[in-house]
Amino acid sequence: MSEYFFNLSKRAKAKAKNIHIEKENLTTKIEFYSNMYYAIESAKTTQELELLMPKRAKSERKKAKIRESELFWIDDYKVLIGRNSKENQALLKLAKANDIWMHIKDIPSSHLIIKTDKQNLPDSVIKKAGKLCVDFSLKGAGDYRVDYCKRKFVKIQEGSNVEYSKYKSIIVRKE
Repeated sequence: MSEYFFNLSKRAKAKAKNIHIEKENLTTKIEFYSNMYYAIESAKTTQELELLMPKRAKSERKKAKIRESELFWIDDYKVLIGRNSKENQALLKLAKANDIWMHIKDIPSSHLIIKTDKQNLPDSVIKKAGKLCVDFSLKGAGDYRVDYCKRKFVKIQEGSNVEYSKYKSIIVRKE
């Protein structure tokens, strides 16, 4: 009986060691979903609402990948958004070299990947994706600079911190 309780206490101790990581993940998910709620509340047109409603994947394998991020479709382009640091890291590993990566300049925010399949991306898709990136990362109104470049120009530094080059920027206004 003492061995049973000893093993029980070892498991409880191991869980307690990593509880702060679980708390951090849950906190960032709560923050992400509150930003999503705010974006839905402030949507003025049906097009903005359609942007915020993710479409379902067709196969189980795709669903397994999508669990690491939020999936959206903008004009038939697949857009993936990380909800926290762990998902941002997974997105960077999942993206191909010619996919487009987006992030708000000088502010900790969600990473966004636009799957391009080596096609040229219309400016309208980039603007809508930039708005999604701002909507899911920040609550405050204002003008924000969103940088974007091909994934091959993004270098992972530490965790989800990155260094990027050959980028362009767009200004996104959040009401």
